[in-house]
Amino acid sequence: MKARINLELILNDEVVLLPKHIKLLKALDETRSITKAATVVDISYKNAWDCLDLINSKADEPLILRVDGKRKNSGSELSQYAKDIIDKYDAILKAQNHFLNEICNDLDGDIISNLKGINMKLSAKNQLQATITDIEIGAVNAQITAKLSDGVLLKSIITIDSQKELNLEVGKEIIFVFKASSVILAKTDDKELKISAANKLKGKVTQATLGAVNAKISVNIGHNQIIHAIITNESAQDMRINVGDEVELFIKASHIIIATQA
Repeated sequence: MKARINLELILNDEVVLLPKHIKLLKALDETRSITKAATVVDISYKNAWDCLDLINSKADEPLILRVDGKRKNSGSELSQYAKDIIDKYDAILKAQNHFLNEICNDLDGDIISNLKGINMKLSAKNQLQATITDIEIGAVNAQITAKLSDGVLLKSIITIDSQKELNLEVGKEIIFVFKASSVILAKTDDKELKISAANKLKGKVTQATLGAVNAKISVNIGHNQIIHAIITNESAQDMRINVGDEVELFIKASHIIIATQA
């Protein structure tokens, strides 16, 4: 028995990348020509142009760039943003197919039984994948240091019992989980700011939305990793936070919990 599911990437409310879009983007990356890319995937030039123009205009960042700036007939190439999306698509597809094969080959139904038992939902908005690089054991707590995909180190403090129950060890893949309300924001031009929080990150504001009482701030820290923070409207206005601003984020190690795959 085999199983197959079409993978779709939802970039935003207006852009959904289907397998045909990924195939066309890959062809464009290889040929640097919409005409040649259309030939590779066996569709008309108009169909290819309309498709690429639509997703390029609606995406949060440009997917396709002219090779020589704005000069016409200079050829086209993928932006780094588009290449990162394709890499992520391929990685998810590979993991998905592997998982489906495991289920199909699971004669005893152990995987299905485990899946039925999974019903956990986390209210914490922020979830970052990381790899443990160091573990320091104290009298009561353990400090877990782990590296994000871009090499940045984050620390979490949990009980020794939790460290043992999760079977945490150097090299293990984990997920750092923390609430948006646990994130402290600061403008990068505030050179006098000193905070005791062990974790400090830098990023660029991608969204700033005022609510009835609080503001939701989304910050891209690189490698397609977004951290969300909740602060008061008054704080957001005092700091004059706008999309595109460079900011620093602080998270206490004790506010970060650790999740692992079973």
